[in-house]
Amino acid sequence: MRLRLSALLVCFTCGATSVAWGEESDSGPNLEARSYGGTAMGMANGPFGLKLGEGSLLHASLGADIGYDSNVFYTQTPISATVAHVTPAVDVSNASRDGSAPDAVYYDLGANLVYREYLSGGDAVRSQRAFNPTVMGLLRFSSRQTLSLSLSEAFARAQDPPYAVNSPAIVHDRNTAALQLKLAPGGGRIQAIVRYTNAIDVYETDLYKSGNNMYNEGLLDLSWRWLPKTAFYVQVAQGAVTYLQSNTGRFASYPFRAIAGLRGLLTAKLALNLGAGYTNGFYASGAATSSGFGDVVLLGELNYSISMISQAGLGYKHEFQNSPLVGDFYDLDTVYGSLRDLVGGRVALSVYARFENRRYHGAQFTTQGRTDNVVTAGLTADYMIQRVFYLGVGYTLTYVSTNNQSSNGGGVDFTKHVVVARAGVLY
Repeated sequence: MRLRLSALLVCFTCGATSVAWGEESDSGPNLEARSYGGTAMGMANGPFGLKLGEGSLLHASLGADIGYDSNVFYTQTPISATVAHVTPAVDVSNASRDGSAPDAVYYDLGANLVYREYLSGGDAVRSQRAFNPTVMGLLRFSSRQTLSLSLSEAFARAQDPPYAVNSPAIVHDRNTAALQLKLAPGGGRIQAIVRYTNAIDVYETDLYKSGNNMYNEGLLDLSWRWLPKTAFYVQVAQGAVTYLQSNTGRFASYPFRAIAGLRGLLTAKLALNLGAGYTNGFYASGAATSSGFGDVVLLGELNYSISMISQAGLGYKHEFQNSPLVGDFYDLDTVYGSLRDLVGGRVALSVYARFENRRYHGAQFTTQGRTDNVVTAGLTADYMIQRVFYLGVGYTLTYVSTNNQSSNGGGVDFTKHVVVARAGVLY
């Protein structure tokens, strides 16, 4: 079955409900999330905001771009087209104008509404117009950071063109909800986080409905801060994956992960996140995670804060991932990095790159395995005008190479470039 990365992964740039291993959920966007891309501009960049009442601010933005898509259908023989996007967004919270969250009760509600239109090509290309919304909400109750309870909800819809010109579009819906309790007594030297996450993935396209699934996970994170900004941690998570369609050949699994490591600031500007441990899928039938190195989980990240508005990072991860559509699971090695900067106080710059090596396993790969190499990269640069308007450019690259292009669990090689010029307004 052929399915590209963008149909498998939905990244909630409006404030992720899940967190990287060893990272607290309220520490902001993590390095791995940034390596999936996004823009240098966002709701947090809104310079003013409309005061709705005591302590409530509304930020809004409207962006538009037009450019060139080199490979609309993600094929080896590309079909290109002119593409345009219009993206209104809104955010309501009781954070202050500088973005700091209040004690006691904090809330944040947001929506990012992307509309895509192809302006050239035949009817098959033009019919790939889509509306891809993302909405989120966060509510947190806290007592001077000693005790906090957080509830979050995020929904995203992604409609992508198919691999064949006259096939139906690939439509993927994901809803993620989380409940988290954080306890940090005595100044936070010892900290405990307990979190429950529920995620539902639904493919509206008939070809992929066998991958519809629900994921539940319970997580316990314990840490001891042995230096003012550096902590040892132990994290244990137990999940359960169940499939929503019957008689599809997909098997329930109960993924387990246990890691220990070190996280925090080594210097005032350099942050480290190291972890190692054990993981296993525990499939009910039909699959077993690899033994040996396949059961090992490794994580290494470095974040360098060049200044308050500039940040760079580099990371590596080794793990296994459940695969609802191709095989049963895959072993993954990935290297990722990002750079964000505000150059001269006017140009908001964002650069990101990510490489993944995926080794798929499952009953369908009895004669030939499948290994995919996936590269995603991009750049955005926006010039601010009067703190409200911006003009910019953006570029994204997606490259996939696979060793198995057979009808039995095969993939497809492709390269895709998207270049756009854009403009927008933030408030």
